[in-house]
Amino acid sequence: MAVSKRIRPPPPPPNHIALQVYPPIAEFITIGGATKHVLTNNGASRLVIKIKCSNNRLYKVSPVYSFLDAGASRDLEICRKEGSARNDKLLIVYKEARSDETDPRVAFTAETITDRLVLPLLVVS
Repeated sequence: MAVSKRIRPPPPPPNHIALQVYPPIAEFITIGGATKHVLTNNGASRLVIKIKCSNNRLYKVSPVYSFLDAGASRDLEICRKEGSARNDKLLIVYKEARSDETDPRVAFTAETITDRLVLPLLVVS
């Protein structure tokens, strides 16, 4: 009787991109305010980052697009206008950037795989 061997696929390659945001939650009051967070590239590759928001009427972020070198950090500022409490969030979309890319907006027009982090935007009373 022949024994068939199962061939296992190779393990996935190590993740060369990793992004962290601190603090991981943004808290505001209904009259508005601002918070500052730090984005840190914990990976081995340069990243291009795009920030999306579920409510652009109440929230403004800076920067919206940016590059972040391996091991580097940068500030992310979030401003909230006065308004009623809602369940909103920021979506931080990122991917590996090519070394020849100079415009982060253009880098996101290419069809490539992205990773993402969610930053909850909480309103406390």
